[in-house]
Amino acid sequence: MPSTRAPMYRANNRGLYIGSSNFTWGRGVYVTGIEEPLSTAIYGRVGIVSWFNPVNWRAFDARVPANVDLYLLWLRTQLKYPDAVLTVHSNHWLHEFRNTFREQFQIDVVLFHPDEADRFGWYTAATDTWLAVSDWKGPRELMEKDYSLHFQQARLTIVAEEEFIADDPALTRSPQFALSGLAPITPTNLRRAYSLGQFVRVES
Repeated sequence: MPSTRAPMYRANNRGLYIGSSNFTWGRGVYVTGIEEPLSTAIYGRVGIVSWFNPVNWRAFDARVPANVDLYLLWLRTQLKYPDAVLTVHSNHWLHEFRNTFREQFQIDVVLFHPDEADRFGWYTAATDTWLAVSDWKGPRELMEKDYSLHFQQARLTIVAEEEFIADDPALTRSPQFALSGLAPITPTNLRRAYSLGQFVRVES
């Protein structure tokens, strides 16, 4: 997250906020696993760690090409598909379709590989897994602009030294410091720091 959000996660808080529909797989909370804690460092200098219990969740694994092909097949059956590919409103419709797809099939989480990365590949690997987690306000309606009910005890746990800026085109983000010129070492003591209410500093 951006560093401006750090203070709220050093004390009791409401958890993780549900993003708008303008992200890769639409509305939801976007997270990574504890084993890849720096994968999304390109978006902010503070890392928030939380826990959740995904029991009986319905998952869509977009890391599997066959599953992506199924989604693309479904996409072409949508009445507004021509508007998505032939008008200036592509961005709106393509994101709305992903929300509709998740709602129609009641998908609790989408697993996908990163679609943005740091320019030198020091933080984000193409094989990393990002997750878009759904909160529901009805049986088939995604919640938005509220705090997720899934994530508990969110705490500031990582403070990264590096700062990134979007490249042109914005497919990658470039580090502004790159002081060491080496890939940062992923913290191995992250779980301990979280349990003690401490944080891990990550050098550039």
